[in-house]
Amino acid sequence: MPRLVPLLALLALCLLALPTAAEIYKWTDENGRVHFTQDLSQVPARHRRQAGEQAARRSSSRTPVQSYTASPPASRAAPGSARSKPGQPGAGETYYIRVSRAGTSMMVNVRLNNSVTAPFLIDTGASDVLVPATVAKRLGLELSDARTQRYSTANGVIEQPVVMLRSVALGDAVVENVPASVSDSMGVGLLGLSFFNHFNYSIDAANGVVTLTRNNLASSGHIKGGRSEAQWRSEFAGLNYRIERTRHEYENKSEAKARERRRLEGELQELGRQLDLLEDEADSARVPMAWRD
Repeated sequence: MPRLVPLLALLALCLLALPTAAEIYKWTDENGRVHFTQDLSQVPARHRRQAGEQAARRSSSRTPVQSYTASPPASRAAPGSARSKPGQPGAGETYYIRVSRAGTSMMVNVRLNNSVTAPFLIDTGASDVLVPATVAKRLGLELSDARTQRYSTANGVIEQPVVMLRSVALGDAVVENVPASVSDSMGVGLLGLSFFNHFNYSIDAANGVVTLTRNNLASSGHIKGGRSEAQWRSEFAGLNYRIERTRHEYENKSEAKARERRRLEGELQELGRQLDLLEDEADSARVPMAWRD
């Protein structure tokens, strides 16, 4: 993930003397789970004021990254979980990952396609993994004919290329075939739900540890290609709406406005191409037709 409504949050807080900065909002739900997002509208209303005030304080004073050295409590570790072998996932396997703290955000090193390691912010408010363009270049990703997707951010709607990563590894926790978008305006990536959907997860900010327990949502068919049914439905609904809206505008444009009609014809052709690419992606992930309505 195109969307016309705010469904995805994909801005990053640029850290460590990066050239630009975008705010990240943090809140803790009733179950004690910490969430991060770049779109304040994605924060539940009851937590929005506190998240906004915290963000404002961070904007006025940047905090350097602080590395944690605490180890996860031995009593919590499942047998063999810390030594789980990459590429051999099984439901119930648990991984403990040390993280660094960037202000109130959590930063981790992520290995992409088993070839490039880069810093990423943990962002459970982002539907996809987001890869900075500089990292995409190191990976050799081809973007010229890639499908694009619209994302709603605090600075408005942006459109970014979408790619499929062969693998995303956080420590020994590896997920294959992970959808991601590419941003040319960010220096730090976001580790979003297309990765975290494969795990039950918790963040222990005090000890600087992320706990991931692999679930069976992929093997049971509840997620396809890293996305849930609701996410796939939203993908198709957003794109089909754009097609219908553009077609309606074209049909109601007078013949006298030939230039505008040509522009709209071009947009319809491109949107049709985008829909074909989305269908191909869904076919590869074996997404049921019922999820594409």
